[in-house]
Amino acid sequence: MGADLILTNGQVYTLDAARPWAAAVACREGRILAVGDAADIQALAGPATRMVDCGGRLVLPGLTDAHVHFLQYAIRRKQVSLFGLTDLAAVRERVAAAVAAAAPGEWVMGWGWDSNRWGVEPAATLIDDLSPRNPVVLTRMDMHTWWANSRAMEAAGVTADTPDPAEAHIGRYADGRPTGLFSEWNAIGLIERHVPQPDETALIDWLDETIAEAHRLGLTGIHDQRVEREGAQSLRLFQTLRRDGKLRLRVHCNVAGDFLGQVVTLGLQPGFGDDNLWLGHLKAFADGTMGSGTAHMLEPYEGQPGNTGIVVTPPDELWALITGAAEAGFPISVHAIGDRAVRGVLDVMAEWQTTRGQTTHLPMPQRIEHVQVIHPADLERLAAHGIVASVQPIHLQSDWRTADRVWGRRGRYAYAFRSLLDRGTTLAFGSDAPVAPLDPLLGIYAAVTRQDEGGQPAGGWYPQERLTVAEAIEGYTLGPARLSGKADRFGSIVPGKYADLVVLSRNLFDIAPDDIPSASPWLTVFNGQVVYEKE
Repeated sequence: MGADLILTNGQVYTLDAARPWAAAVACREGRILAVGDAADIQALAGPATRMVDCGGRLVLPGLTDAHVHFLQYAIRRKQVSLFGLTDLAAVRERVAAAVAAAAPGEWVMGWGWDSNRWGVEPAATLIDDLSPRNPVVLTRMDMHTWWANSRAMEAAGVTADTPDPAEAHIGRYADGRPTGLFSEWNAIGLIERHVPQPDETALIDWLDETIAEAHRLGLTGIHDQRVEREGAQSLRLFQTLRRDGKLRLRVHCNVAGDFLGQVVTLGLQPGFGDDNLWLGHLKAFADGTMGSGTAHMLEPYEGQPGNTGIVVTPPDELWALITGAAEAGFPISVHAIGDRAVRGVLDVMAEWQTTRGQTTHLPMPQRIEHVQVIHPADLERLAAHGIVASVQPIHLQSDWRTADRVWGRRGRYAYAFRSLLDRGTTLAFGSDAPVAPLDPLLGIYAAVTRQDEGGQPAGGWYPQERLTVAEAIEGYTLGPARLSGKADRFGSIVPGKYADLVVLSRNLFDIAPDDIPSASPWLTVFNGQVVYEKE
């Protein structure tokens, strides 16, 4: 029986230590059949084999985004984008256009703002004149803060008498009136529960469109970060796509920590599903975010005496969650951005590993999401306890200026990829989309150069933390596969593994690091089938 698909005349970077480079790949029935020289591989062709001449282009394993809010990204693609806007006037212009296109009373939703770029604190009064009849809600780029106009707060019944929910914050004037800013999930929920939601038919269509976008970006896998607000919806939608044969992605689906009780009751286990869609880690939050000033820090933010951020899940609750998850067979994934949050999570994970981990087998490693800034005394601890750093290099592009301003000298160990990797930590790269662009090539560029898309800062931000191209590629391939406990099936181009591949227009090893964003996927293969071809 011949191969179904052969990619020939390529520069195949396999990530297989036994054979790092090859010229051709043969695929059959969704798996890698053979990897080798062009002549040997072409001998596997049959009358029905599709032959693809790669023209000397770089062939990589299909890329995996290890941290994405995929349903949220699909929804945000339909909303007003404020991403990258550098002044309030531009934000107002976008909002005004959206309000003009909306029906009276219709909710207008936007996302992606970053007030650190404009130097003005958002407030309802800055957009009320644009939308006297329409509720308007604009989500900060990190999704941890919502900006609502007065009409939205009125619709939600939020007044000066509304108390701050636990582990969250409502922005207020001196007289107690809400400013329109709602930080962290419990406060956001006061508004969110009143926002009309799209029906599942629309969501399925939007997810299908977003999967096609992922293929255009070279992605064949994701780790979906489900949170409480989405409930069971994303998993249900993924299952619908799977049944309809439309889920052309490998989906590692994390479970919100609030659902631990249901997981135990049902007897679910990590890995439940198949190699297309499976349950992954149990997800929890230790703190907030840098941009919102809620990341939990060892020392106060620069110029903000007394502000060390917030604790979302106290250590005793985190211990109960980790032990409860482990008893159910689940490893845990914890969002931790500030150095105090990272240390706290490490303390709890290390105690669990020392006291119980030696007698408890988990099918996947524990993981910390973001590790955005870490104290140098804690750098050795992730590798020492087998904890994976699930990190997002692309955040560096929008955050380095803010980090300099709010963290000062502590920025030296922000996005400390080299320091972590050199100490033996496994890195898995993602985007956190819709917080940042989904494009993995921008993530590779950021990891290699430590610069934004404008090439700033010159020489790179703390350039001693830069990675090589090979290390950055591994962060999007073998890193996520190891994190899923499926490195025997994904992450490298080896016979027997799934035939998930991407061919790039330019060889990242041959071009200057500054040119990496100019590369783009030329061909994407999922399960041995071509799912994207550049016209």
